[in-house]
Amino acid sequence: MRAFGGAAVVGVGETRLGKRPDRTTLDLQAEAVRLAVADAGLGPGDVDGLFNLGPYSRPAQMFAMTLAEHLGLQPGVVASLDAGGTLSPMMMVANAVWAVETGMCSVAVCTFGEAAATGRVVPGRGWTSTADTIEFEEPFGVVGNVVPYALMASRHMAEFGTTDEALYAVAASARRHAARNPNAARREPFTLEEYRASRMIATPLRVLDCSTMVDGAGAVVVTSAQRARHLPHRPVTVLGLAARMSHRNLNQFPGFDELGIGAVGERALKMAGVTLADVDVAEIHDAFTISTLVFLEELGFCRRGEGGAYAREGHLDLGARCPVNTHGGLLSQGHVAGFFHLTEAVKQLRGGEGDRQVPGAEVAMVAGGGGIFGVTAVMVLGREP
Repeated sequence: MRAFGGAAVVGVGETRLGKRPDRTTLDLQAEAVRLAVADAGLGPGDVDGLFNLGPYSRPAQMFAMTLAEHLGLQPGVVASLDAGGTLSPMMMVANAVWAVETGMCSVAVCTFGEAAATGRVVPGRGWTSTADTIEFEEPFGVVGNVVPYALMASRHMAEFGTTDEALYAVAASARRHAARNPNAARREPFTLEEYRASRMIATPLRVLDCSTMVDGAGAVVVTSAQRARHLPHRPVTVLGLAARMSHRNLNQFPGFDELGIGAVGERALKMAGVTLADVDVAEIHDAFTISTLVFLEELGFCRRGEGGAYAREGHLDLGARCPVNTHGGLLSQGHVAGFFHLTEAVKQLRGGEGDRQVPGAEVAMVAGGGGIFGVTAVMVLGREP
């Protein structure tokens, strides 16, 4: 029996992305939930489980309860989960599956989104500086995410000879995929020359190396495998999941070879009963271009230090053996903490995504984490016959 065989993802929802000053985080998450529940062929009254995460842009306590009340729900299980970055939606789904399998609820919704483009907190003030233990970093200007990831990119360049052409290859591939996604915030292609002419944010990361901040939200619906067979869409099941934390603060970064990303991937694949060669499509954390390169290398898609060549040779693109970030990723579709990596994986396994559909996709991988490569997770998803 599979570890997660008793439940399935049966609905997905994505709000329109961009700048939406008329929508609060609460509005956006509620919209995504309604879209996902309708997509599943269910009604609000069917939902008795809710997992979410409050907005990073304007932190709020017990946000799952706030959202449940806003939606008129009285769920049997309700919780806000902050595991970091792309790991958060994966852990929401894992908890939803466990809740359904144990009978705590019958239909669980997982959601995240925020008004990140119009409601952001200035880095280094308020929540950002008080919630993190960064007393050895903040005084020296290492605040927010861009500077730490720039330091990681610089280290990768120093260790492996990675070039800006490698970073460009990742960004350009994401943009080509976003051009096929009607719900992507950035769809215009760009050349290497245009990439190099774009504004430098924190050397060596330019603006085109950084994820696109948007107002928006995503959601998925989980229910029992038995019930899923009677709903409109082909069920998608979690085949495997593994995670590991290596550090919290940047000053504790152990080196790329000690992050444990490869071991996490191996554990998830083993649980799923498949190999990396069986993965048809991968949705990989790309808050910054360097993230994609590191995960590709550490997961074993290519050897360490060869992620740039792998990207330049077109292995990320649609039409390759295992395309990466078919929706445009955080770089071009929009930064919603990686939730759309999850919804895209589900949609690819369902089929019917037009000219960005990976033909015959049966196994999908979602990989990423939170912090500055501090926590890693890999989830393997499969479609039901």
